[in-house]
Amino acid sequence: MFAEPATKLDNYAYAQRERLAYIDFRLQYQGSIARGELMEHFGTAVASGTRDFTLYRELAPENLVLRHENKRYYRTGHFKPLFPHDSQTALNTLAHGFGDGVTSPREVSGFCEDTPDLIAPPRDTLATLSRAISQGQAVKLIYISLSSGGSQRVIVPHSIVNNGQRWHVRGYCRKHSQFRDFVCTRITDIRIDHTEIAPAELQAADTEWNQQLTLELVPHPGHDHPKAIALDFNMDRADTSSQTTQPVRRVAIRAARACYLLRHWNVDCSSDHRLPAYEYHLWLRNHETLKQCSNAVLAPGYATERRGSPMNTKVSR
Repeated sequence: MFAEPATKLDNYAYAQRERLAYIDFRLQYQGSIARGELMEHFGTAVASGTRDFTLYRELAPENLVLRHENKRYYRTGHFKPLFPHDSQTALNTLAHGFGDGVTSPREVSGFCEDTPDLIAPPRDTLATLSRAISQGQAVKLIYISLSSGGSQRVIVPHSIVNNGQRWHVRGYCRKHSQFRDFVCTRITDIRIDHTEIAPAELQAADTEWNQQLTLELVPHPGHDHPKAIALDFNMDRADTSSQTTQPVRRVAIRAARACYLLRHWNVDCSSDHRLPAYEYHLWLRNHETLKQCSNAVLAPGYATERRGSPMNTKVSR
C-alpha cells in the first residue's frame, strides 16, 4: 500500500514499517493522528501503539508534536516525510481508504472522491484468468463481441491490462492465430483448458507487447495558452532534442498499449493537428511511431489519414 521507506528503516520488520508509514501518511496528508486511531486500524494493543509513536519520534523528532489537551499528534512546520508517498498513491488512499479491504475495513478520508468504477470484471472471471497466467495455462471461454456476438474461444492469456476505461486480458487467440485483447467483462463460461502451450503462444512471442515506444505529447497547437496544458501533464519546459522550446511529455509504453492511452487522453494523432483543439488538448508530435501499432485505428485522427489501406487491428470488439 505504501511506498518503500528510506534505507535507514530497512532493518525494521515489515509490519512495523507499515505502521510507521501510516503515521507518516496521516501527518502529511491529514495533519494529525491519535494513538487510538493507529491501534484501531492495525488491531494492536496500547503498548504496541506507544512503541510505534516512540520509534517514529526517534526517527523524526521534528515531524510531530503531542497536544495533551486532546492527546493527538500534529504535523509541525519542520515536517520531512520518512516515506516517499507519491501523489497517485496518496490520492488513491484518500479516496478509497486505508487498508486492503480484505483483512481490515477501509478508512476513507471523507474529502477525496474518485470516479466510480462502472465496469469491474467479475471476480470469478478475474480469478480464473489470473490463475491461468500464473500457472502458464490456456482458458476456454465464450466471448461476446460487438461484431459477431458470442463465440467459443481458447486463448493463452499473459497479461491483464487497464486501458484507462476498462480492463482487458491480452493473450494468444487460437481461433485467429494471433495475439489479441479481450474485454474482461465480455467473457463468460470461462474455465481452465489443459491443452499444451506452444512457444508461439507465449508472451515472449508477442512482438507488440515486447516492443517499447516513446510517445511525444505536446500541447495542441490550436491552443493560445499552452502553458496550462504543460502544467496539467507535467511537461518538460525545455525540449533539448528539438530546435524548438515546445513543452513535451515523453511516455514510454508498450506498442500494444499505446493507442489505448492516446484514445483515453484524447490525443490528436493526425499529422497536421487537424482535430479541434477544444476537444483535444494534446497532439502526438511523433505520430509516425504509430506505424508499429496494429491497432492504430484506435488513435484519434490517425486512421482517417490511411483510409483505404488494409489494417489488422487485432482488437476483439
